[in-house]
Amino acid sequence: MKVLLANGNLLTMTDGWIRYRWDLVMEQGKITEIDKDIPVSEDMTVIDCTGKYIMPGLMDAHVHFDSEDMGEMFILNGVTTVRNMEGCKRHLRLSREIKQRKRTGPYLYSAGPLYDGKQTWERNKLVTSKEEAELAVEETAAGGFLWVKTYSSIPGEAYIHLMKYAGRRGIKVCGHMSYEIDAKVLADLGYYAVEHSSSLPSHKADIRYLAEAGMWFCPTQVVCETLPDYVWDGKQLKDIKNYRYLSSVIRRRWEKKNESIIEGYKEKGIKPDIGIIIERGKEFLSYSDRVMVGTDCMYPGILAGFSIHDELERMVKLYGCTSYEALRMATVNPALHMGIEDKKGKLKTGMDADILVLHENPLSDIGNTRSVYIVIQGETVYDLKTMEAIRRHLEETEREIEIVFE
Repeated sequence: MKVLLANGNLLTMTDGWIRYRWDLVMEQGKITEIDKDIPVSEDMTVIDCTGKYIMPGLMDAHVHFDSEDMGEMFILNGVTTVRNMEGCKRHLRLSREIKQRKRTGPYLYSAGPLYDGKQTWERNKLVTSKEEAELAVEETAAGGFLWVKTYSSIPGEAYIHLMKYAGRRGIKVCGHMSYEIDAKVLADLGYYAVEHSSSLPSHKADIRYLAEAGMWFCPTQVVCETLPDYVWDGKQLKDIKNYRYLSSVIRRRWEKKNESIIEGYKEKGIKPDIGIIIERGKEFLSYSDRVMVGTDCMYPGILAGFSIHDELERMVKLYGCTSYEALRMATVNPALHMGIEDKKGKLKTGMDADILVLHENPLSDIGNTRSVYIVIQGETVYDLKTMEAIRRHLEETEREIEIVFE
């Protein structure tokens, strides 16, 4: 069955222009035709998009897909693809089930387990030697994951060996950079992406070096703000907009985790200057457009799906991007980073039909990405009726959910 999106305003993301009153045809999960005044045939289902804005589905380039209900939250907000930054075998299963249309959720591209030189996180694996460095790379490759995810405390010698070994194995490394190794050395070794503005080096010349070396950057600005908000300024999780969509299970996990986070940061007396963090991110952007929008959900306070709109607004209002530039960071750029630019991130014939239809123009106001009308993911069309059913299900706070990491 063919589906015709008729008379919509297309943001193809191939350029910054809007193609007013154009048509788009999909068949078997692919875009097959884009033009004006496409004739309607008997085998077409027509969706009237008059006055609506049609763009590629959004991509969240930094998530931790920790519970199954995150999938519904992403779809409800027009996110059709995510870059998962901590992976296990369950993620591979979830990815298959989503592709097979057995489960609601975004297409999932995943890093492997977290690796660090000490037990920084409850689940990270240790890399303290060259042997463990090689094992980390081999575990990532054998598991079918796309990137090695590193934290900052891996000893210098082991870290350098990991980078060189990953290079020989053709596996990319992403993460939080290093406390021991100069950022420029990591760039020279091919470090692929730095996660969080707070992970960027403090000196402008070093930031420029990373940018000009071709490193990718994912600011996750909103999650950087949770530290002053919740640790020092007394913000409460229950006051978050859209908190009602969280299951009671996740609420309890968030509260417990947030207590631990607050206690830890207050004990260390860490009070980051958000202005400095923003300036570091802006410095990177002044030399490179290899930037992706990511949220770090479901870190306490960061809701899956909903938070990508907040992150897009930060890129415009705090980082000085145009709306078009910000939208590229949530469509074109993540696809290029993940090596799927021939399938996703733009509206072109032959590409996957991952499509977001909005009531309002996101180029005139980036906040209009919240005005979701229809979400299309391959052969699945999430219309207003389906989206309302998802919304009602999410509001059932006592619902049972599958937790990926126990």
